[in-house]
This record gives sequence, structure tokens and C-alpha cells, in this order.
Amino acid sequence: MSTVELYWRARNAGRLGLKGTEHIAFDWAAVIERKDRLVASWSEGKERGLEKLGISVIRGEAKFTGPQEIAVDGKKLSGNKFVIATGSKPSRPGIPGAERGITSDELIHLKQQPKQLVVIGGGFIGLEFGFALARAGSKVTILQAGSEIAPALDDDIRKSLLEIAKAAGIEIVTDAKVKRIGDDKSVEAEVAGRSQRFAADQVLLATGRPSNAPALEPQKADIELDRSAVKVNEHLQSVSNGNVYAAGDAAGQHQHTPVAWYEGVLAAENAVKGNHRKVDFTVFPTAVFTIPAIGQVGLTEKQARATGAAVKAGRMPFSSNPAAGVREEAEGLVKIIYDEKSDRLLGVHVIGAEAEDIIQIASTAILGGVTRSTLASAHYVFPTLGGAIFDAMSAG
Repeated sequence: MSTVELYWRARNAGRLGLKGTEHIAFDWAAVIERKDRLVASWSEGKERGLEKLGISVIRGEAKFTGPQEIAVDGKKLSGNKFVIATGSKPSRPGIPGAERGITSDELIHLKQQPKQLVVIGGGFIGLEFGFALARAGSKVTILQAGSEIAPALDDDIRKSLLEIAKAAGIEIVTDAKVKRIGDDKSVEAEVAGRSQRFAADQVLLATGRPSNAPALEPQKADIELDRSAVKVNEHLQSVSNGNVYAAGDAAGQHQHTPVAWYEGVLAAENAVKGNHRKVDFTVFPTAVFTIPAIGQVGLTEKQARATGAAVKAGRMPFSSNPAAGVREEAEGLVKIIYDEKSDRLLGVHVIGAEAEDIIQIASTAILGGVTRSTLASAHYVFPTLGGAIFDAMSAG
């Protein structure tokens, strides 16, 4: 994503007085090759780190054979505690021709950039890859079965995202019931009662990611599942087998990378030291890596109003931020939601340049109990993109 974003910014740098940047070419194969090198290097580094800690790494396919025993390629291993962190895999929808589509795991290994990409699914994965390919020069169409894309987003952030997507040349079609993927990879869908055909040379299946936990044959260890994930308590401990803990997509509570980092440590500590930590997502920032990105923490306006609080909302467009203007990256906005009576921040949502970083200012403020008015009066480095958070506090 970062390489695509750099390319996109460079292509538009003529507005900054730079000449010739519109002729910069994007080498998809080189980007994928670099990605593979980085992933391999990071994986090797993590494995060396485990070895330095004296942790044995056994590679193979594991399956439970009992409540406290697994077999790895036939070799049996017993333990007092187990932590399941097996991640998830992309699903393939049950539509004719689904085998002609590719998953997100397969897309990042393509050696050739698609010229026309149809994305089936308007969730975060579909949007992230849709934006990446569109910014890299592909023609992108996103088909969403429901009435709106990314239903977890705040309504104003979604509206802004739709405007930015349109400007980026992304076609988003909602209420699209996909019927089949043809031999030529064109997608047939029913939209508003009429059949439509969407041409493509690649079709991305972005229709969810079930947990990999069922492959472990958890039933042999009395591990109860909730759909495909391990059913856990507030300590990330299996509700049916106290020797087992789960984290990340295997626990299935939230499918975000930072959740896996957080839960992995928590599950391991509880397994080794006893249940002394509870999972807590009260203040938990997340990001959607569209281009520009989305950062969010706390409640959406709709969620906040459902609590019965005296909710007020404020909006500050990125176009009002001098740093965004200087960089010619004025798309997007900052939205704050707070309780008018207590002045307590309930949620902050950002779409715009470096939203994934600046949302952490709001997250820290909420975690520390800083009120809206206190944050509004705080000094900050000017001009900066992060200053948009502070300025937005006066917009309510």
C-alpha cells in the first residue's frame, strides 16, 4: 500500500511545482518481489528471535488428538496449556464460477497487475485492495451485496469515502447480487432487479475470512467453536476446555491485525501466569488502509446515540488543515463525537492523509480521560496533519 500511495502522490506532484512526475511508471512485478523479500526477512527474524529465547519451532500440520495432546505430522506432543493463533483464510462464495476468482492471499502474489478488477465484497479488505489497484492505475469496480459499503464505519466517514472513491475512478455498486463469474471472468449480477455484466481480467473475492481453527480438529479436544472461531471468555480462554486459549482471528472477536498483536500477548500471559488479564476493547484504535486511510477509535455517532448520552458531533474537513493544503492532500475529514454534559470524548473518526497515525492522538486522549475542551485548548506543533485532531475539538 505504501508504494502505491507514493506512486499516486508522485503522479499528482505537478500541483506542487514538480515537472515530469506524471510520466512515472508503476512496476507491479517489482513491487510484489520487494514485498516477498520483506516478508521473508521479517519471518526469518521472528524465528531467530524465538530460537534465542529457547523456544522450539516445529513446522507441520497439527491436529488435536485429545484435550491435552496434539499430533504434528504424526508426531504426538502433550502440553498443559495451548494457545491457538492459526489466523484465518479467505472464503469463496457459493456462486457459479467462483473458482475463476482469486482471493486476497492470491492477489498479492500476482506477477501482473490486473487492468480491470472487479471486487466482490465491499468490506474493509475489498476496499483496501480496491483503492490500491485503482491508485496503481487499474480500472476497479466494487460490488457490495448490502445497501452500503463498510457498515462498521461512521456514516459521515463512509460518505466522504464514497466521494473520494468516485474521484479515484472506483465504481461502487451496492445491492448487487452476484449470479456468476463467466469463463471470461466477467461478473454477472442483479442490480435493482436488472441483470448487469461487469468486465474484468481478474475478480477479487473479498467475502470474509473464516478462522483456520476447524483444521485443528478441535472437537477431539472438547473445544467449542462459535462459527469457525474458538468460543472464548474474557480471558481468551476456551469456554469448554480450560487448557486452551485463542487469539486473533482464531478467537474471532475482531478481525484486525492490531487485535492479533494485543490478544496474542494477553492469551500467552494468561495461559502461563493464570487468568490475570481481561480483554478490553473499550479504547482500541483501528485503521482501514484505503488511500487515503481511515482511522477510528470509540463509538460511531449512531452507536453513541443508542447509549442515550447527550451526544454532540463536530466535523472538521482536511481542507481546513494548513499542512494538508501545503501537501495538496486535502481530501477527507475529522469527526468527533462527545457527551455534551460531561464533555467526554466518545469517538473520533478520521479519513485523510496519515489517518492511521494521527488517530492515535485521539486514542491516547480518550484512554487518559482528556476532555474535548482540554484537547481543544492544547498546544500542538503547527502546521501538522496531527493538528487536525486538536482543531476538530472546537468544531462541535
